[in-house]
Amino acid sequence: MLYRLTRIERVLEESVLRNRTALCLMTAAGLSALCIIAAAGAESYSGRVVIELLDEIEFAHHFRLLEDFTFVDARGKPWVARKGGIADDEAVPRNLSALYGLPYVGEYRKAALLHGYFCRTMTEPWQQVHRVLFDASLVEGLTETQAKLLYAVVYAGSWRWEMQASSCYRSCHASSASLVWKPAATAAEIEPVLQWISHDAPDLDAIDRRVDQVVKRPGPHLFAQRP
Repeated sequence: MLYRLTRIERVLEESVLRNRTALCLMTAAGLSALCIIAAAGAESYSGRVVIELLDEIEFAHHFRLLEDFTFVDARGKPWVARKGGIADDEAVPRNLSALYGLPYVGEYRKAALLHGYFCRTMTEPWQQVHRVLFDASLVEGLTETQAKLLYAVVYAGSWRWEMQASSCYRSCHASSASLVWKPAATAAEIEPVLQWISHDAPDLDAIDRRVDQVVKRPGPHLFAQRP
């Protein structure tokens, strides 16, 4: 009887060990998955945002960056604003700044400076630069609705440019040093879009389509240019 009990105890012990091992493996796999998911969506800032107000008349309302700072977007791409670069924090066009529901610039100033820097360097497609403003403003504390309202207004009326490597630039504008413009969006065109965003919570692609439909004077092209 003692032998049988000992054998049963050994079997039970081995079973417990197997279950523990399986549980540990499952836990480790789960933690790995969580780490992967966290890494994929780990939007964040790094570096200090240190700026100098410029006195030169050609740089009115602009700042010089005194240190590098970086934002990593939802795709894991780093956006580095370099020391010595010029930026402004006026992401929202002035003629649209009074629209109801837009956040105060102090609530997303780092995101605005990042956006302003890349609007000057034009090293990335304008569509992506406006999207990173959305990501960066969320990290800075805006609600999703606030960030979408901000994004819609910036998409509608902020700077756009054609990348020199694009087929459109090579085919139509090769003789030009650059092609930069702002859509002539009006508050009357955009206000209903903001009301729709607040009510329906659309995604960014839907916002792009809606703005493209309502802005009557989008710029020098008859069709939307995509990178």
